[in-house]
Amino acid sequence: MFFRLKATRSGQVLKLIESYRDDTARPRHRAVVSLGNAALAREDWKPVAKAVEDRLHNRETLLARNLSAEHAAWVDRIVRQVGSEGRWQPFVRPASDEEYLDGVRALAVSHTDTAELGPVLGGWETWKRLGMPELLSTLGFNRSQSQAAAISVINRLADPTSEHSLLDWYRRTGLPELMGNALRGAGDDRFYRASDLLLAHQGDIERHLRERQSSLFNLERTVLLYDLTNSHFEGACRRNPKAKRGANKQKRNDCAQIVVGMVFDQYGFEMAHKVFEGTRNDGKSLVEMIGELNAAVAPGKEKPLVVMDAGVATRKNLNLLREHGFGYLVNDTRGQRQRYLEMFREQQGFQIVQGREGKPPVRVRVMEDPLPAALAGDGPERIVLCKSEPRGEKEHAIVSNAERRFLDALGKLAARVENKRLKARSKIEQMIGRIQARHPRARKFYTITLEDDAAGLRVRWTRDDELLAQAADLWGCYVLRTDEQTLNEHELWQLYISLTQAEEGFRALKTDLGLRPNPHHKEERVDAHVFICVLAYHLLRNILWTLEQKGDHRNWETLKRVLRTHCYTTILLPTRNGPTHRIRKAGQPEECQKTIYRNLGIDWVGLPCHRSVIGAAPVQNENHARSTTL
Repeated sequence: MFFRLKATRSGQVLKLIESYRDDTARPRHRAVVSLGNAALAREDWKPVAKAVEDRLHNRETLLARNLSAEHAAWVDRIVRQVGSEGRWQPFVRPASDEEYLDGVRALAVSHTDTAELGPVLGGWETWKRLGMPELLSTLGFNRSQSQAAAISVINRLADPTSEHSLLDWYRRTGLPELMGNALRGAGDDRFYRASDLLLAHQGDIERHLRERQSSLFNLERTVLLYDLTNSHFEGACRRNPKAKRGANKQKRNDCAQIVVGMVFDQYGFEMAHKVFEGTRNDGKSLVEMIGELNAAVAPGKEKPLVVMDAGVATRKNLNLLREHGFGYLVNDTRGQRQRYLEMFREQQGFQIVQGREGKPPVRVRVMEDPLPAALAGDGPERIVLCKSEPRGEKEHAIVSNAERRFLDALGKLAARVENKRLKARSKIEQMIGRIQARHPRARKFYTITLEDDAAGLRVRWTRDDELLAQAADLWGCYVLRTDEQTLNEHELWQLYISLTQAEEGFRALKTDLGLRPNPHHKEERVDAHVFICVLAYHLLRNILWTLEQKGDHRNWETLKRVLRTHCYTTILLPTRNGPTHRIRKAGQPEECQKTIYRNLGIDWVGLPCHRSVIGAAPVQNENHARSTTL
């Protein structure tokens, strides 16, 4: 097969052409499918056409194994179009040694009990690759408990739901075939018991996963990332002493919450975690977390550098890290950067960060700290002054929008006062105070006065342009602080940016894996829910890291969308003589799905398959039976 571009009245049409020989051995061409004005690059015509030909003739070739993601998408699209149009048939059917069923009523063939396979197959294979079945067995889990634990974790990865819905979800996926267990007569209480067992062995499981991920990918962990997030509850949650109302990062201050502290390595793999009460201050969490940090370091290994945000990096915490042998790299608070204003205004000494070609520049400068800092630990420190154009544009937009909303609110208040709809001075002053409280970013640049003239009270305001210009000089600027003495400014900046791995980990936990809102109320159930989400994150990060090493940087939501159409189904083959053959098997994956499976090392060919024959009375009137089926 090959592509040909044909001119028409409305433009050019790309067609897939097949070359074949007819009964007299004469060469002939025929159109397989018309793709309209599809934007397929000419250099891609040959590999895509060959891959489509192999797919239509059910040939597994080396070319198909090495298709790029873009080529695989084109192949899948063209094959689907050929199948939906239904006009193309191979001129010569390939010979095969497969078993054929004579007398199959072709128009009565159907399928039923279709179950999603792709995402759960990836989760199950990763669960086994991490050695979880063997680990749970050594920890005393029986087969039923081990499978219930796997189901709970894979559900978080594929389609997060509650324990009450887990059994129904499980039976609607390909997991019963993969695990060889239909869970007949089971109740949802088995999943609660499995979560209790997992939580009881949290330390052993996390230790095993740290070592397993390291050995699988040969990771050299020289950096640990520590950060915190929260998970709120829908309800009072009175039976959980950790559930308290605190500063919620999603502005759900109306709900009780817990705080979760997590340690990641620089590759984004989770190393340890701890659940705190909802009012726990970020800066006070490290004292309790230091044990988990020490446990995350392999015996005999040098203590890594700990990267943290300013909220955690108090003087006490920096000294605590030093006492335990850890180095640190932290971001100063926004208030601290004002102290370095004159240094930021200087152009000399700043260098553009390397390795960001094609991106807006980031300029950095490393130096010994010339100013005493409240954040400093006990010992020599260096600071890295950073100026980022993208961050500066973002801060400018934030302040501009805040100023617009602030002035709009003041304008409405001034109109009410001028129109005599608000006359009492005390009421007006209260309204001014409320506006200032609602707009903290903009109020510091303005002075508001309440003047009384012959016409009555008036609200006036003036902007401090000098103060605004001073703030504008610091937009996009931030200060890093470290006790590390050997790395240069480029390396230190890259290490700090690795903190985004922790942020992406939290984002995955909260969005893809359903960490929040937490559906439980009892303390042990809440902690178990967090741990199951963390275990699902281990599967997720293992999958994404494996694909990233193959050049595939798609996120999990995109991968799930691609894999969901690969399913298990039961094919019904009714025969002329009465018996119906029921074949339960996985479908043939599309090329884009095969690429993902190959990169993950998943064998889709050897998936479990079941066959049975159901007897029935012979059909007396085939024509009548056929019309009824149709």
